[in-house]
Amino acid sequence: MQVKQKWTNVVIITPDGSVRKDLLIEGERISALLSPTETTGSDVKTIDGRGQILFPGMIDVLQHGFDVNFYHEPTPGCVADSSTLLPSHGVTGFLPTIGSLAPSKTAGILADLAGQCAQATGARALGVHSEGPCFGAPGAHNPENLLLPTLDLGHQLIDAADGKLLAVTVAPELEGAEAFIRLMKQAGVSVHLGHSCALADDISRFVSWGIDAVTHMYNVTKSLPPDNSGVHPFSLPDALMAEPDLALGVICDGIHVHPKLVKLLSQLPPERVFLETDSIKYAGGDGARFEAYPGYWLTSAKGKAVRDDNGGLCGSSLTSHEAMLNYLSYSGKDLTRAATASALVPARVIGREADLGSITPGKLADFAVLDPETLAVNATYVGGKAVFERTV
Repeated sequence: MQVKQKWTNVVIITPDGSVRKDLLIEGERISALLSPTETTGSDVKTIDGRGQILFPGMIDVLQHGFDVNFYHEPTPGCVADSSTLLPSHGVTGFLPTIGSLAPSKTAGILADLAGQCAQATGARALGVHSEGPCFGAPGAHNPENLLLPTLDLGHQLIDAADGKLLAVTVAPELEGAEAFIRLMKQAGVSVHLGHSCALADDISRFVSWGIDAVTHMYNVTKSLPPDNSGVHPFSLPDALMAEPDLALGVICDGIHVHPKLVKLLSQLPPERVFLETDSIKYAGGDGARFEAYPGYWLTSAKGKAVRDDNGGLCGSSLTSHEAMLNYLSYSGKDLTRAATASALVPARVIGREADLGSITPGKLADFAVLDPETLAVNATYVGGKAVFERTV
């Protein structure tokens, strides 16, 4: 059986820049990046890339839904269905995400989604993300479902997900947050600050507890208004940017975060910024109006923010590919930086950098094949196997 393949005539986006080399894959993993003049054995299948770009498979660590799937109300096979749809947008890994659900339902839905992850056959369903329910500011989440972070709650979330809880978003200023965060870190869970009313001067202390990332930077992270003294107030977003080891998640649709703020964030070291869609039901399609929870109606429109009937933001209909293209446009950076933000940093945040996030020897062969002119996704490979191929 053919287990080796070599991609020739391609441009490969690596963490160190774009290179014109051949990509050698053995089984599920990348074996080497070779000079085009290097020869390989007769047992290698050669694929002519026709000048296309090999781009690291994108990883979305904050995804509440996609197409008709809505993980707050999971249906049988919904995770597997999303996993087959996402590769057409260059996605090779994602975290089905829940919001602040009714306490009586949270454990059951987490367990359901965690179990469904094993059914994914396209993009990898890497684990689950619990955005909430421990928030200082509800945003679009149901305020009736907010809870304080306790050790009991932490154990419930961890146990329900059965090893698949990879990220949790919490407001660290809440009573009990330190013990909750430390418990999560002991369990190998990435802890994200989000929906927070924290004081800027407290952020360094919270980071010392184990917070390693920020959920949707600038959204539900309150800034302070000028006090007319002539001194710029030190606000929560400023404090988050000031922490050198904190990765900042961005919903890059040009609505949640102003394009010039995206450009500002792109001036930080590459490992500081990652793209997340915060996508919700009907993302990737033409949009629709739907009820997120009883009495709370939302309208989704293609490639834009999802809003409630009062105009408030409630996630996005963004795809990872759209976010990556927006990041290129807003930041003025190159494909290497875009790959870092859409693949490498997300993999690092959830502790999967050893296997995922870049086209590097030893890692899994997860990548998208992009058109060199339009950057459209022509194909996507997971573990060296095609899970999406565009038909002409």
